[in-house]
Amino acid sequence: MNSQELQKKVLRQGYSGVRPDIMSLIPKNPKRVLDVGCGAGELGRTIKELSVDAIIVGLDNDAKLIQEATSVLDKVYRVDLNMSDPFELLGLEERFDVIVMADVLEHVINPQYVLGEARTYLAPQGCIITSLPNVRHYSTFVSLLFGGVWPERDRGIHDRTHLHFFTRKNMLTMFEKCQLTVKREKRNVRLIEHWSWTNIPGKLFDFWPFRGFLTFQYLHLLIDQEHWKN
Repeated sequence: MNSQELQKKVLRQGYSGVRPDIMSLIPKNPKRVLDVGCGAGELGRTIKELSVDAIIVGLDNDAKLIQEATSVLDKVYRVDLNMSDPFELLGLEERFDVIVMADVLEHVINPQYVLGEARTYLAPQGCIITSLPNVRHYSTFVSLLFGGVWPERDRGIHDRTHLHFFTRKNMLTMFEKCQLTVKREKRNVRLIEHWSWTNIPGKLFDFWPFRGFLTFQYLHLLIDQEHWKN
């Protein structure tokens, strides 16, 4: 395996791993879960370990990851989210208690459209969980101020494959346009994005006015207020 192949393998594993931050937002005992960008199915595997009766459907566009996910999830479809009807394979009758869109929307041409389409597949009292990188992280300004360049990296906030960049306000505006209401918000705080140990010292500065500059990822639990029943 050459260095390029090894790098791709590491990236696939990184994006397909277990996400405790996402799991902390998933309601107890969901019956049907749609994982958009399911990767190798590790998130679905974790959900099934906690809710053995849950039916997990995965969507992805990576053939190798889909092959791995088919042994874990109940159904897996290969889907290009940039299609005019990205959820067509699901069928109009499909409804889900939880739809996960973790680090997906920044990679598509029209994230607002994709999110809005996902909303139509929510069951009553269903929710959408999103994870989006925060381009307002201080590392963006450091690169622009001292390097004079827009940062481009293999993954993370400044992943060169990102088609859209979001601040928290951008996220909230998109949710509102999709008629989705934020029920819960979480943040992943880190001084240096790719060094997980820096989340501990990062939390020491996790207060206004530094908060928005140290958050490298926002997670939201969204509901369709019109169909939500208390």
